[in-house]
Amino acid sequence: MSDDAFSLDEHFRRHVEFPDPWLRIEGLRTARQAIENQLVFLRDQRGVQANAEIARFEGRLHPDDVEDKIDEYTRVVDELFPKILRGGFVISLWSVYESSVKNIGEYVRRQKQLPFGLQELRAGDFLKQVEVFVDRVLSLSAFPDKTIRKELEELKGLRNTLAHHDGSTAKLPESLRSKTASEYLGKGLYVFNDLHHQYIVPTESYTARALDLVADHLKAFAEHAYKSIHPVPLP
Repeated sequence: MSDDAFSLDEHFRRHVEFPDPWLRIEGLRTARQAIENQLVFLRDQRGVQANAEIARFEGRLHPDDVEDKIDEYTRVVDELFPKILRGGFVISLWSVYESSVKNIGEYVRRQKQLPFGLQELRAGDFLKQVEVFVDRVLSLSAFPDKTIRKELEELKGLRNTLAHHDGSTAKLPESLRSKTASEYLGKGLYVFNDLHHQYIVPTESYTARALDLVADHLKAFAEHAYKSIHPVPLP
């Protein structure tokens, strides 16, 4: 069979039997764009509502009350909505990454009929488990680019901070902690304060970069794992 020939069996094995993460990644791309569209819509909608309320009581509101309503509008559209929607996206993004890698690892275990799988390894944390499993089972490097490994570690740390500590800056990975708002912004994070703690909110550019990071690594990881298990295409 020539390289250009189409094999239905190979196509089925590669895209149905093998847990390719492509559909999950495309779902995340759709979700991220929907979130950004929704944030624009919510900003406009809340702005109309705030202006209408101020106009309805024109002349009867104290200037401080007007300022309070404007501050409330700003807090909701700049802090609350992005915190919930973008923060939730980062949590889901890591969940898809970890789940996809585990699914591929389980496929590898079944194909090689191994008595142990990725999750049975005692390696300290998930990324270390992946490194050990891929090295032992596939004789490959899970993270040939150490910069990618570091960025995934940061993403995992940010996910944990959002999921378990409400985005508290005190619980961020050391590499993401900063001293000023401009330094945080340079890392793709907004920083805010309330009565009890200082917390971060991912920017639009951060979620875009994080999605590309996960998508690129999952694509390469899946391809290398598949070719290692099935070096010869089905006829």
